[in-house]
Parts: sequence; C-alpha cells; structure tokens
Amino acid sequence: MPIRALSLSVVVWCVLSNSSVAQDNPRGDGGRNDAKDTDTWSAEEYSGLRGEKEIQTAMASKGFAWITGSPADNEKLSIGKNAQFFGFVALRYQSGRAANRGTLGRAMFSIATEKQRDVMADAVLNEIGPLNEWWAVREEILSVLEDHLYTGTPIDEASLVELGERYSLLNSEVAIYEARAYAAFEDLLSRDQASLITNWRLNPEAADEYGRRVRVEDERVEDDNWKLLEDLYAKCFSWISGRRADNEIIPIGQPAQLFGFVSIRHKSGRGANRGDIAKDFYRVLDSSQRAFINRAVKEQTPLVRQFLKARHLYLNQLEMLRFASDEFDRSQADELARRMGQLEMAIAKIEAEAYQEIRATMSDEQLLTVMNLRDEYVVDESQLAKLDTQERGATLSVLCAGCHGTPGTWRAGMIGPDLDGFWGRPIASAPGFEYSDALRAVSDNGDKRWTAQSLDAFLANPRAFAPGTKMEFQGFLTPDDRRAIIEYLETEY
Repeated sequence: MPIRALSLSVVVWCVLSNSSVAQDNPRGDGGRNDAKDTDTWSAEEYSGLRGEKEIQTAMASKGFAWITGSPADNEKLSIGKNAQFFGFVALRYQSGRAANRGTLGRAMFSIATEKQRDVMADAVLNEIGPLNEWWAVREEILSVLEDHLYTGTPIDEASLVELGERYSLLNSEVAIYEARAYAAFEDLLSRDQASLITNWRLNPEAADEYGRRVRVEDERVEDDNWKLLEDLYAKCFSWISGRRADNEIIPIGQPAQLFGFVSIRHKSGRGANRGDIAKDFYRVLDSSQRAFINRAVKEQTPLVRQFLKARHLYLNQLEMLRFASDEFDRSQADELARRMGQLEMAIAKIEAEAYQEIRATMSDEQLLTVMNLRDEYVVDESQLAKLDTQERGATLSVLCAGCHGTPGTWRAGMIGPDLDGFWGRPIASAPGFEYSDALRAVSDNGDKRWTAQSLDAFLANPRAFAPGTKMEFQGFLTPDDRRAIIEYLETEY
C-alpha cells in the first residue's frame, strides 16, 4: 500500500528532529539562527537570514557583479533557479553542502517506478513552454535594467512591473506543474522507497550508491531537457522529505537575482564568497557611494519582507496541492504570484538605480581596482592561453582560494580544508575540517596520501575520484591546467 504524502513528511520530520542534522529554520523577517556560524559560507548564502546586514551583503555583491560584468553574465542562472519553492536550498544548508542536486536527482530516478517516471516526464513536457517564455521575459527585464546602467535611461516603472508580473506568473505556472507531479509521485511511494528517502535525508551521501548507477533520461523528453528532468527529481526529493519551514529558505541574492552574481560563482569554480566580495567592494567605494547602497537597503528592506510574506502565502497554496488538492485556489495563487512579481521588480529598480549612481560617480582608478578584483575571483580562459606554466598555475589558484584560502590564511568555517602542509599528508586528514564519508573512504585508513599523481586524478574529476564528495568544483579538464595548478600548489603549500 502506498504511503500518503503526510505520512512520509511526518516520518522524516520526526527522524530529523532527533538528529544532529535538524535545524530550526529562521523566519523570513530576519529572525536569527544560532545553529550555524554566520561567518560560514552556508550561513551567508543559504541560512535564510534577511536582516539589513544580509540585504546589504547581497546588494554589494550583486552591485560588484553587475558593474564589473557584461550583459552575458547577467543571463547566467543555474539549473533549479526557477520555481525555487521546494526546499532544496534548506537541504543544502542543513547537510553542510553534502546534498548534491545531481546525485539526489539521479538517485530518485533510479528508484522510481514507471508510473512515477511518467508523472515526472509529463511535468517536464508541460512546463517547457512556460519556462521558455519565462526566460524570454527575463531577457526583457535584463534589457531594461542594463539600459539604465549603461546609458542612464530612466527605468519605466510601469513597464518593469508589468514584465515582473508576467515573469512571476510564468514561474508560478511551472511551480504548479511541478508541485502536482511531486504530490502524485509521493502518493505512489512504496514503503521501501520511503525508507530510502528518509535515509538519504539523514545522510545525502548515501544516495550516491544509487545516483552513480544511472543517467536521468526519458524517451518522451528531448535529451536537451534531461538535465531539467533530473532537477525535478531533486526538488521532488527535497519537498517530500523536508519540512514546511524548509521551503521558506531562499538564497541571499533573492529576490532580484538579475545582476550577474551567479556568473561569478560559476567562473570562480563556485568558490567566490559573497561576503568577501561585498567587503572588497565596500572598501573601494567612497562614503557617498556607500551611502547609495545604505539608502537602497533601507528602501528595499520592507519590500523584501513583503515579498517573503507573499511567498509564504504562495507556499501555502502549493502545500494544498500536496495535502488537500481540492482546496487549492488557482486565482489566489496567481494573485500572490503577481504580487511577488511587483515586489521583485520594485526591489530590482531600487538596486539598479543605486548601482547606476555608483557607476556614474566612480573614478577611473576605482573602476580599474574593481576590475582587478574581479580577476582575483574569476578565471578568464582567453587570457590563460597567453601564460606560461607558472603564471597559469598562479591564475588558476583563484579557483582554489575561494574555498581553501591562500597560503597561511585558512580559518575554521571555510568551505574547504586547509591546504597548508597537505603534500604527503593522508587524504582527508586536515585538522578542523569535517570531510565527507566519500573522501574519508578514499583515504583508506590513512594509507593513501596526497601526491602529484593522486592530486592529478582528483583534480581531473573530483566526483569520479571520490563519489559523493562535497567538493562542488567540476575539475580541470586539460592536463596542462592540472600540471600548472599542481606545480603552483607544490611550490606555495
């Protein structure tokens, strides 16, 4: 007999509540959570805190990204950034980054029955149209904002709000397709499936045993959309295994994730720290330029709270699709989505105007400084080809420093372990760092050590070297890059 939606939610919640994994999620109105060190990457990015300090950090980091980037950078978004209502962000936070979207998506696919796979494939097929339109509307929004930054053209607020409403309604349409699919998937769960899902919530690394066996694919879905299908399975996992409060948590850069910070995150190998970038940017600005951000923070803080309140009510409607589908009110959901779109564009306008004021008053020296700062966080592949091995290694080290620090600068709470003295050290043995079970397994009780050979294998493909590792970096694809970074690490550490 299948386990109903509420049953699995209660089972997982009870287990988590008595586990070290459990967290009391902070309120969207800026409530604090002392369970995590707020200086850590997880807390800065994903804790859900929304006081003025967090909004200021988000604004400064987005302003830096937009002013130093290009329109192409603003277009960059990761899989999963649309319809972000299903608790995966909280899962990442609670698991200390051990929860990997791809691994969990593939694991869920591997245990799904044919009926459950049909449900998920139908959801993808239904949402492709509105999702493509969502991207097109986002392009129009970006065009309005970028025109303001580069030319100073005043933002037509009415037009921007109209675009925002459409943007949010399309996002809602996608979310509703997904919520219906996840609820149907959950209603079809067997007890064995529910047991596996409960275990994976407690220990996301355990999903790797299933996730590495398969690739998410479906003959009815074009292969270009298989990654989207994988993402739906991952969000289905986080929604049906999590708590209602988990869905409230969104990254610090939202709302108004329109200013290119995601591109910096990608180009830095996911090592760019939002808090560090915000501090660096602030140091470059003079007092009048900082005042533009401070004023904008004051203006948008009540709007952010209104946005989170509307989002909370919208989440209630999605929960109806899971627990009481007859009570779901599509007209109310649409009205809440429209309200979220209005608020998001109001916030985006405040931010864009502040960034344009800063950009217009920056001296040539300030502009050069911030562009050089960007180079310290990201790698320009076109420039790498011009460098010798030593220079190439030093440049590529930017991708390591964001998580591990530069030589002698590591501190507790960093994303990665301390690299100082790691040559010849047993794998997964740096003090003060909680390694994944995957990397500890590779260390083979301390018998396997870091050498040029083992490091080359690791840097070529971290997830192949240690399936289930928490390290998000995808690896250096070329032998030349690996040789350059290994020589640099050997010299500096």
